[in-house]
Amino acid sequence: MLLGDHLVRKDVPPFVKAAREPLSYVGINSIGLRRRGFSPDKIKEIQGIYRLLFQKNHNTSQAASIIEAEMEATPERDEILEFIKNAKRGIMKGYLSNN
Repeated sequence: MLLGDHLVRKDVPPFVKAAREPLSYVGINSIGLRRRGFSPDKIKEIQGIYRLLFQKNHNTSQAASIIEAEMEATPERDEILEFIKNAKRGIMKGYLSNN
């Protein structure tokens, strides 16, 4: 599948922006979420989920377990976890920092 000029080899989770080659996480779509009526607190919750998933040193399974155990159950949290669980091709990678 092509997204813009990028080949999409992995699934792209809900609420995120993806860019670069290979396609990877570059943040949540906060503008789109605000336009859809998400509150600032809900956007922070989604950011926290993706911070655990993409910016900490956990593999996807570890991150999903932490998110499920430590974050309050909400429709958005559950949608993200369900997406990860059902991703047939796996999910895209987080961005790499140049530290």
